Amino acid sequence: MKSITRLVTAVVAVAVVAVMFAGATLCPAQDVKPKDLGKVAAFHGKKIEMKDKGEVAYLLSFTAGKEFDATTDGLNNTDVHLFVYDSSGAEVAKDDSPRPKCSVKVTPEKDGQYKFVIKNAGGVNNVTFNVKVAK
Repeated sequence: MKSITRLVTAVVAVAVVAVMFAGATLCPAQDVKPKDLGKVAAFHGKKIEMKDKGEVAYLLSFTAGKEFDATTDGLNNTDVHLFVYDSSGAEVAKDDSPRPKCSVKVTPEKDGQYKFVIKNAGGVNNVTFNVKVAK
């Protein structure tokens, strides 16, 4: 009976570690230091030279209730992902489709900064990042 209890305990411990590792691996790194780009009204896009497995993060300030469309477009056929987080760090949108073009739409619930994390895999790419606010 003791050996079964030990076996079950060991299996549970391994499962917990596996889940923790999977969560850390699948979630985008939110520890990338973002560059503050100011208010979205003054933002006119950004061209980014991205390395294979490269990652960048930007902050933009938004007004509540005005939907925005954030996009990426890469010149090369690499796998670009776009993640958007609100000021509390909660993910509010993502496009992790396997291609260089991403698009997400978000309507901010309150005024504040949003963090954009852009990741690239599959080779070097020149990526254009844009954000447009609906009128």
